Amino acid sequence: MMKKYIALLVISLLGVAGIFFFFYYFGHHDTKALKEFSRAYINYDVAISDLSTAVFASNLEGTTITGDLEHKADQALEVLNLKASVRISSLTRNDPELMSLTQEIADLSGKELAALKANQSSITDMDADLDMLAKQLNDLTIQRQAAFARFQELSGY
Repeated sequence: MMKKYIALLVISLLGVAGIFFFFYYFGHHDTKALKEFSRAYINYDVAISDLSTAVFASNLEGTTITGDLEHKADQALEVLNLKASVRISSLTRNDPELMSLTQEIADLSGKELAALKANQSSITDMDADLDMLAKQLNDLTIQRQAAFARFQELSGY
């Protein structure tokens, strides 16, 4: 009779431990994914800022920017898109909104980089409306930064 209770106790403890590790695993995965997305965003932000500075400096000084900065921004965008596609479990608060925000941030970042490249290529075109292109780029940058601020608010990272 005592062996029956000991076996039931051991099985119960194993079940509780299994449930604990299940929640721990998914919580750890979500935390890691959100932190990696934040790091990817910061890397993209630095890369696009460097590229933007070089594009507008070349506009003023007539110099051309190096392909290294553009390549760095392209790579940072690829990583950001990869990190934005991660799935977050329902154990995390605001999980659907966070996943939606990561996709929105990645989309805005892609549009921003495309606008910056369009601005760069139109610098030599005399008919281009540089003020309109600069305003469009600025609007995209503000939208991207606002979306990331919302992401930070919801995720805590």
